[in-house]
Amino acid sequence: MNIPGREATVAPPVTPPSVIPPSVVPVNGVSVNGVPAGGRLRWFALAAVLTTHCMDLLDGMMVSTVAPVMRTGLHGGYAFLQWMAAGYTLAFAALLITGGRLGDIAGRKRMLLIGTAGFTVASLLAGLSVSPEMLIAMRVLQGAFTAVMVPQGLGIMRELFPPRELPKAIGLMGPVVGTAVIVGPVLGGALATGDLFGLGWRAVFFVNVPLGVLALVAGRRFIPGVRPAGRPGTRRLDGIGTVLAAGAMVLVAYPLMQGLEAGWPAWCFACMAGALPVLAVLAVHLRRRARAGRVPLIEPALMRNRRFVAALLVGVLYYLALSGMMFALMVQLQTGHGFSALGAGLAMLPWTLGSALGSAFAGAVLVRRWGGLRTLQTGLALLVAGAVGTVLTVAGSHAVTTWQLLPPLALLGLGMGGVLTPYYNIALAAVSVPETGSASGLLNSVQQLGNSMGVALLGTVFFSRLGGGRDVDGALRVAFWLAAALLAAAFVTAFLMRSRPAARDGAPAAPGPSGG
Repeated sequence: MNIPGREATVAPPVTPPSVIPPSVVPVNGVSVNGVPAGGRLRWFALAAVLTTHCMDLLDGMMVSTVAPVMRTGLHGGYAFLQWMAAGYTLAFAALLITGGRLGDIAGRKRMLLIGTAGFTVASLLAGLSVSPEMLIAMRVLQGAFTAVMVPQGLGIMRELFPPRELPKAIGLMGPVVGTAVIVGPVLGGALATGDLFGLGWRAVFFVNVPLGVLALVAGRRFIPGVRPAGRPGTRRLDGIGTVLAAGAMVLVAYPLMQGLEAGWPAWCFACMAGALPVLAVLAVHLRRRARAGRVPLIEPALMRNRRFVAALLVGVLYYLALSGMMFALMVQLQTGHGFSALGAGLAMLPWTLGSALGSAFAGAVLVRRWGGLRTLQTGLALLVAGAVGTVLTVAGSHAVTTWQLLPPLALLGLGMGGVLTPYYNIALAAVSVPETGSASGLLNSVQQLGNSMGVALLGTVFFSRLGGGRDVDGALRVAFWLAAALLAAAFVTAFLMRSRPAARDGAPAAPGPSGG
């Protein structure tokens, strides 16, 4: 095959009640910008926004679970499995910051509806795919429209709710994220295994169609249109920056995922080396754009902030390891141990439930008692223990069962919750208030970049070790040892995120993103 192919939920700074922005001060029950200031309509609008988040998260979890079944049905190769995941996340990462800027320029309601409509159509076409290439292309299209759809959510919430109610509205994202992460693998496996109406794996994509239509109808009816703020000259896209950033990502990801099938020719290494000068040109472009008074894709000052750069590196290492482990484990269970898609989804429950429990306990107890950084490093330590435990479990048994996997996968889930709960608050505490928007977008892009690179890197290691044989367990062990090393490196790097003694990193965190 020769073709390529959560958002993290970060609470924005909440304005104190004494300084409510004029745009949300109610006048006769309606704010100046046309947003309903009271009543139930706002909550219907919030439901539309949450439906789009649920749709995105469910899709990711279901596709991760059912990907091996899709490969069999469409007669794809191993690279198909990698592009199924990485094609989506690459498009998402490359366009996420641009998607947020489009909301600032053209209006968040408009861009939410465009993104939702595009995602829904792409999902329908994905379910109708007749070849691996068509399905990969639709996954890339899904990722592109998700990058337009997802960033609008928090901005719409800030337009809908006054500061006193905003934390409550944002807090509802937590249950939505948790439910989607827990239900997604099981629902995806059940749809593929149950072969509903003879659709098989295609039903996974068709689930998005009614959800998308519901979100479109509710969004058009209940979300108010708000005129974009700012002077027209300040509301322009950094098109050159977007192209350069996306190009650098593709130059690394494409050879990683195609190199194994192609026999690692020279062009693979040339492409990966070519990413470095592209990144250098991007850095020069960002500095020039900032000096000219225009908004760059990435704020250059952020790259001079040691604590924030350390947070970015920790995020990349974390998502590299997590996405790679989940990808390798799903393939291993279904191709090496004969698990059905439903069985693989059920086997993942200790991981997803552990994540929900770990996040709740970390937020309610550990962050307040230990502080954010210590909680984060404890989570990373649990992840290393879970990765090593999985290796030992697989090494000690020729027929791995769900019950044998329960302890190490539960450790992985608890560690995941411990990391996500404080991570975004610590990272954003390292930047100034004017830089928060740019920093949030960059953190979210790093999440998606780490996800795509994790599938590319650990997936390539997994399939290289697998070779033409059937030593799936050996391939999994190598991939998980590498993941453990990446997580250990993240643990050490996290020391650079330490704040000054007067600063406090233990404030309760916003809901984190899903792992997938």
